[in-house]
Amino acid sequence: MGYPRDAKGIRFKTTLDYNPISEGLKPTGEIVRSSVAKIGIDVTLRSQDLSAFVKRVYTDRDFSFTLNEHSNLFDPTVGVQRIYWSKNFRKGVPFSNASHYQNAEVNRLLEDAQTENDPAVRKQKFIEFQKIVGRELPDISLVSPQYITIYNRRVHNHSLTADGIENTLSDVWVEAQK
Repeated sequence: MGYPRDAKGIRFKTTLDYNPISEGLKPTGEIVRSSVAKIGIDVTLRSQDLSAFVKRVYTDRDFSFTLNEHSNLFDPTVGVQRIYWSKNFRKGVPFSNASHYQNAEVNRLLEDAQTENDPAVRKQKFIEFQKIVGRELPDISLVSPQYITIYNRRVHNHSLTADGIENTLSDVWVEAQK
């Protein structure tokens, strides 16, 4: 990295802000802190309430790095585009492009996928998008939760997409008891 270690073995100090809305992010922050300490980075975890976190990260831009949760939601255009689309860097708007990531090709792919009607073409655009952000790493996904759906056999069409029960549930129906 080019940062020499001091007498205590520390290369530099930084602060990690984690989103307090999720109970899992503080322990994840502790794991990150412990992991990067091995290479000489001293991380202080900053605890704050949600409004202070949102103001610090999305309005004041007063942070070094963050732990946050994002999901695909019911469509990548809603759940993913907001994080990587440079036109969605909006000061004061929570859960937008906090990293201020900018890439014209990523913008083009996201915009094309947004209006593409052919599912195969749309999927290919998202694959191309993923390759670029996978190379450039504007952020790093540390954890991907596993969602398990428990249901009654009489309930049909409850989780038709990768979002499982976070989808619209518009096609759900319950079979009458026999």
